[in-house]
Amino acid sequence: MRRRTQWSGAGQSIGYWAAVLATIWSLCYIVAYPPWVGMLPVWSGIEQYAADFDVARYLGWVIPSFLLAITFPVLMVAVYLYVPVDRRAPGLVALLCAVLCGAILGTDYWLLATVVKDALLSGAMDGLEWLVIGSPYSITNAVEGLGYLFMGLSMLFAGFAWRIPGRRRKLTKLLLVVNGCVVIGGVILGALGWSLGSQICLGLWMATLPVATGLLALRFREDMRAGRMDCIVSPPAAGGRYDR
Repeated sequence: MRRRTQWSGAGQSIGYWAAVLATIWSLCYIVAYPPWVGMLPVWSGIEQYAADFDVARYLGWVIPSFLLAITFPVLMVAVYLYVPVDRRAPGLVALLCAVLCGAILGTDYWLLATVVKDALLSGAMDGLEWLVIGSPYSITNAVEGLGYLFMGLSMLFAGFAWRIPGRRRKLTKLLLVVNGCVVIGGVILGALGWSLGSQICLGLWMATLPVATGLLALRFREDMRAGRMDCIVSPPAAGGRYDR
């Protein structure tokens, strides 16, 4: 088996919990976002948008999106440290793209959850059409697309790096690659103005992301259990200590 380094019990635990949290945040987004976007009226101005604004439904998808943005880079750190040494090149690309994704989306969703939300609630409408999600002139929507482009690239290269023996190896690799491709495709189609194609890609992203991160969590969990068993059954090393 190809050699892995820089992997420890702490790394396994961080990778496991990052994958679990990423799965939870993505599921929360899947539950909250479609009802919110479905109730958005056709854009007729910021005043009508503010009149129909539902802060609970809005934060129901913005907060999980922010949490996913800051959890995703941690997950990719674990993936980078986990893959074999000879797969570190695509793993490093995945990690760098994940860091860019977290920086862009974390900032974007923080603005949406604080500045934009407060402005809508207080009635400060001047220039707000440039910041709300749902406006055809939204800067935050364009920045969001850039962030998800880097997420797609990160998932794609994580799939290229994932050559780990064991159960569900091929399925995990396939889902990472497919998820990355549909995100990249959705962003490109959205930029080209094909809304239907972008929405189809969004649906495929929502269907594959929690499964992919869930499989990563299972893999890290299996290694955590195997590591504990190794500590129990390994013979004592020199000096009377057990190898870990």
